[in-house]
Amino acid sequence: MNRLTWILGMTLAVILPAWADSKTEPLNTSLPGTGADVGKTVIYRDTWGVPHIYAPTVEDGLYAQGYAQAEDRPQQLLMNFKIAMGEFTEVIGEEAVTTSMLSLLFDHYGTAQRAWETQSKIARLRIQSFVDGINAWYATHPDDVPQWWQHGQVTPAMADAFGRMFLNNWSIDEAIGDIKRGGVEPDFIMTSRGSNQFVVGPARSANGHAMLLIDPHLNWLGPSRFWEMRIHAGELEGSGVGLAGSPYIGLGHNANMAWAMTTGGPDTADVYELSLNADGSRYEYEDEWKPITNKSVTLHFPDGTARRMTMRFSHHGPILAQKKNKAYAARIPYDETADRNAAWVELNFARDYQGALKAGATLAMFPQNVMVADTAGNIHYQRVGRVPKRDAHYDWSKPVPGNTKATEWQGFHPADDLVQVLNPKAGYMQNCNIPPEAMIRGGAFKPEQYTSYVWGSAAYGRLHGWTNQRGARALELLSADTSVTVDEMLAYANDVRPFGIDRWLDALQSALPDDQAASALYAWDGQLLKESVPALRYAYWRMALEANPAGPALRARIDDHYAIVEDRSPRVVELVQSDMQLIVSTWKQAMQQMQADLGTLDAPWGRVFRVGRDDESWPVDGGGGDQFGLTTLRAMGYASPNLNHERWGQQGQTSTQVVVLSKPIQSFMYIPLGESDRKDSPHYNDQAKTVFSARTLKPTWWMPEDLQGHVESRTELARKSMGLVREPEAAPVREGSVESTSGFY
Repeated sequence: MNRLTWILGMTLAVILPAWADSKTEPLNTSLPGTGADVGKTVIYRDTWGVPHIYAPTVEDGLYAQGYAQAEDRPQQLLMNFKIAMGEFTEVIGEEAVTTSMLSLLFDHYGTAQRAWETQSKIARLRIQSFVDGINAWYATHPDDVPQWWQHGQVTPAMADAFGRMFLNNWSIDEAIGDIKRGGVEPDFIMTSRGSNQFVVGPARSANGHAMLLIDPHLNWLGPSRFWEMRIHAGELEGSGVGLAGSPYIGLGHNANMAWAMTTGGPDTADVYELSLNADGSRYEYEDEWKPITNKSVTLHFPDGTARRMTMRFSHHGPILAQKKNKAYAARIPYDETADRNAAWVELNFARDYQGALKAGATLAMFPQNVMVADTAGNIHYQRVGRVPKRDAHYDWSKPVPGNTKATEWQGFHPADDLVQVLNPKAGYMQNCNIPPEAMIRGGAFKPEQYTSYVWGSAAYGRLHGWTNQRGARALELLSADTSVTVDEMLAYANDVRPFGIDRWLDALQSALPDDQAASALYAWDGQLLKESVPALRYAYWRMALEANPAGPALRARIDDHYAIVEDRSPRVVELVQSDMQLIVSTWKQAMQQMQADLGTLDAPWGRVFRVGRDDESWPVDGGGGDQFGLTTLRAMGYASPNLNHERWGQQGQTSTQVVVLSKPIQSFMYIPLGESDRKDSPHYNDQAKTVFSARTLKPTWWMPEDLQGHVESRTELARKSMGLVREPEAAPVREGSVESTSGFY
């Protein structure tokens, strides 16, 4: 079906699975969800353009969620589906070949299609309602459908495929890391991810309520760009963020519990080294030669050309790399039996922290650190994931022999086997992508009590004995504060002082006690504030130092982040003459470079470090880059300098939330750009300009009495449904030996 046929078909109610009439009205000062609006499905947009959905049932609410997502992110939503379906080359061309092939190798779309009929009726009804809302928007706004979208209506399997791709990519990256640690470089790159989370229990909270920080650090554009929402729809109510193309709240809170996640977790993927025969068509397994299965796919490109590709598979899984007569097959445990939405259903409808336990018990969650707090005052942490049971005699962080049954999986670990704690005595926890024993000052867990692959995956760093700047700074702040106020929690979420900076300033002063440009740093408070001149000079110096071949060695001697985990004094550093010379030379080099770039040594941090998109940007506080000593809790990854020598943020804080678990819950948040992708919308860059640049989390106005007076528009949806749509069968793939212009391992 081509695009024109779809648009024409979408206008005929007789063939639609669902359709909506909508009516958008201006400011409404009445209490949202009350009076004449009781029993109606209404999207109130606040003055930031954030949708607040009020609906009589869960299904009506999810319908409105799909409708609002398509309104705000019309192209990104469909692009997310194309990526998951392995069709990204149709959108951007050659650059998307490896991305498309990875989706096809792990068959996200085929898995979703096969899994559809196995889901419960209520699960299918809810996902169908969500995609009905998406389709309803495009039916009445055909200009929002890009030319490259040739699929007609969005189906539940497309949404499920995207969710599977996004979540499974953590495990796929683990497998790629295993191959790299085995000394082989595959054709795939790993995604950079990070996040912060910390929680304080009632005993350490000034107001007697638990408080939770939710702070994922992902790319600001593309599939990982979060979408902000509030919802009150029957039993489904809460505030937070989701991804364009996915239902429910991904990270946030409901009326009873808040949940955060950070990258890091148990090992959920493996790579098998296969010994190939002479022509590479078979591999050895238990004294036999099993055939490699070849599957042919065709990639299409924007210029109308096509390319046939061959994928290769063993019984272990897809082959991702080959070196001489060795092939490397990856296996992840998230097949069609792992319901992509099951864990998020448990989280969204949780009544207390036990909802998080139920989410983990589904074994459908990707490898993460999950931290939750509830209105009863409980705080809980668990490393989650679908973890295979393995023979402990093998090193599962690298490729294992693929020729023996001894390396086959033996089922899956139940969630009870994984690292977890409820209400720790310390009264607080943090996990900023660090090992579990570094979560609480003085230690919280003992790695020797767990199997290494259950304790953690080598994809996320060494298994124990280290921390990073964010984790160390979080410990420094939280361990010293026995009565955390809401204002302090907000400040900690956006703290911009790099941990350990005093040691570096002392080293600089020892080497350059009388240098005029350096002397400005000696009275500096160490904060990376947009108006700070010393902050930018410091950044230029640390980047110059790291670029020097001797710089990393000096960094390794000065930094001692792990001291705070072990609750000891940092080791003493005695600088020798060569250290002094290195500091002096790199400082002079840095100041020369700063003068050449900016024409002055008096430019502030915000002259270079900025937030925005297209041709608008604003100065911003905070940094990123442990190797430069610039990582703060308010973490951002910056792009390379542009022609104006500016570095614009491109990843990092993507949907920061602070949740106070009072009754009712209070929450605060921002996103780095704006809610809408429409360039003519006032909400395209408004949060970047007003709250993100100012480092001020805004109230969510989650409760109707809070939202009242902040409503920008009201859209009423009149929904009619004609039942579930049966998924089309997966397209057959050609098997056996095929000729192809390109091979893929």
